[in-house]
Amino acid sequence: MTDFSKHFYPTAPQAAFFGSPVRYPAFVGGWGSGKTMLGILKAVALSEKYPGNLGIIFRKNFTDLRDSTMADYTKYTGRKVRMSDKSDTYPNGSKILFHHLDELAGVAQNINLGWFMIEQAEEFDNDVVFQTLRGRLRRENVSEHCGFLIANTNGHNWIWRLWKQETLANADLFESVPFDNPHLPAAFIEDLKQMETESPSHYRRFVLNSWEDTDTSDRLFKYQHLLDSLGRDVRDYGGSMKVISCDPAEFGDDKTVIYVFEGLKVVERVVTAKKEPMDTAGRIVKLHRKYGADKIVVDKVGIGSGVASSLRETLDPHQDQDLIFGFNSGSLPRDRSKYVRARDEAFGEAARWVNDGYVSLLPDDDILVEDLAAHTYSLNSKGQILVARKRDIKKELGRSPDRADALVMGLWASKKGKKRELVGVQSKDEESDDYDPLTWEL
Repeated sequence: MTDFSKHFYPTAPQAAFFGSPVRYPAFVGGWGSGKTMLGILKAVALSEKYPGNLGIIFRKNFTDLRDSTMADYTKYTGRKVRMSDKSDTYPNGSKILFHHLDELAGVAQNINLGWFMIEQAEEFDNDVVFQTLRGRLRRENVSEHCGFLIANTNGHNWIWRLWKQETLANADLFESVPFDNPHLPAAFIEDLKQMETESPSHYRRFVLNSWEDTDTSDRLFKYQHLLDSLGRDVRDYGGSMKVISCDPAEFGDDKTVIYVFEGLKVVERVVTAKKEPMDTAGRIVKLHRKYGADKIVVDKVGIGSGVASSLRETLDPHQDQDLIFGFNSGSLPRDRSKYVRARDEAFGEAARWVNDGYVSLLPDDDILVEDLAAHTYSLNSKGQILVARKRDIKKELGRSPDRADALVMGLWASKKGKKRELVGVQSKDEESDDYDPLTWEL
C-alpha cells in the first residue's frame, strides 16, 4: 500500500466506508471528517489491488479539480499528476484520471472503468454524472467494480434521494461528524461549537451533517418551512375556494400534474405520463364532479390551451362560464412595482404563503418539496423580483418542476380567483387582493 495509508488510523465510519463491499458506497460527513483523504485512499487501494485498473476522480469545476483535488492527491500520496492528460499511472499499469463536468461527454463514450469517485458530489445539481459513470463500470479482469462519492449534505438533493432514502440498489450510506475524529485540533473543535450560536444553520449542515439545512439566501421557499407544510393541520374556516390546477405534460419526460385544493390545503394529487389534451381534460372533469370546483386553472401556454378548450367544450358554458382560467406565465403581473412577469408574482406570493405557514401539502409529496426548493430569485435594477427560469430549474433538478408549477397556479387561483357562490356578506363577483390568511374564503 501507499505510504500514507500506513499512518491512517480510521474512525469507525471511515473504516466501514473503506471496507464496504457494496458497489455504490457514499461517505457524507461534516467538516473535518476526513472525506477527501478517505476517498483518495480508497481510490489508491483499488488501483493497487487490480493491475491494469482504470479509475476516475471527478469534480464539478476544473479550477477546484486542479487547485484542491489534485493538490490533495499529491499531498496525501506524494505522487504527481501529469497535467498533459490529468492522469497518474502506477507501476502495475493501473491509471487514475482526473476529470470535470465539461469533459463528461468524452468520458461517457471512450472508456471502460473499474471504479470512479465523485468528490464534493453535492456540488452537482443532479445525478447525471453519477448515472453516466455508472454506465461505464465494465472493465474486464476487475472483480470489484465500485462507484463511490464523498459529499457534504445539501438538503433533499439527488444524494439524499438515492442514498438516504435508499432508492439506489447495491448502495450504502456512511455518515460522520467532526466529533467522530479524535485527531482534530482542540481549537478547531471549540471554534465549531462557537458556530452553533453564531450561525446555527451552517452548524447543523456542516458540523452536525443535517440533511434538513441548506443554503437559502437566494431561495424563494425556505426549506424547513416546506418540510413543515407536509401534512400540516390547517384550520378550516368554511367556504374556502375549491380549486383544481393542472400543469399538462408537453416535452420528453414531463409529467401531467393535477392538484385539488380546498383553500390552501392540497387534498388530492394526480400525476400521469404525457397525455393527450382530451385525456387530461377528462381527468379534470372527473375531479370537478367529485369536488365541485370554484375554479379550474390550467397553464395556457403550449398544450395547455388544448386542455382548456376541451374543458370548455365539455362543461356547460352557461353554468360554468367563469370556471376555466388559463394561466399565462409570461403576462404582466398585477403588482408591476414588485414583479416582472405573472410567473414571478405567482411564485413570489406562493412562497410568502408557504413561508408564513398557511399552506398544507400532502404528507408524501417529497418531490414537490424538491421542486419548490430549487427555485431561486434575483432582483433587477428596478428592484423587481425575477424567479429563475424553468429551463434553469430543470437543469438543477434533472427533470421538469411540474409539481411546483401546478401547485403555484393552484395557490394563486385559491387567493385571486372569484368565488362561484355567495359567502358571508361578499358577492361572488368580488375578488380580494388583500393578504389575509384568516379570510381565505372571501
